[in-house]
Amino acid sequence: LTVPFGLKVFAGVCMGISLCGLVGNGVVVRFLGSHVKKSPFTVYILILAVADFSLLPLFVLLILAFLSLTAIWSYLHEFISFYMGFLLFVEFLSHAFDLGSLGLLTAISVERWCLSCS
Repeated sequence: LTVPFGLKVFAGVCMGISLCGLVGNGVVVRFLGSHVKKSPFTVYILILAVADFSLLPLFVLLILAFLSLTAIWSYLHEFISFYMGFLLFVEFLSHAFDLGSLGLLTAISVERWCLSCS
């Protein structure tokens, strides 16, 4: 199994962006969780940041799993079923956190729209 160099570079860039997003969401969680007065809007943003903060490590795990699979493919024949189960589980969690984030963004925009109309 050979992976093109461009795909490896893309995975590295995605890993860097995910790590930066992890730091940024961590700062937002820390700031909104401890230093800001709680309002419905800040609680929405806090929950959204927590969902994104939970999603990004899973993306990093998926990228690492992809890169490690390509690097040691010939040695993994006996562990491939466990490895694929792990990837399926992480992918499921990623989708759950991603859909949670999208739902929160929808709730925030609907609430803001309702407040602007009244």
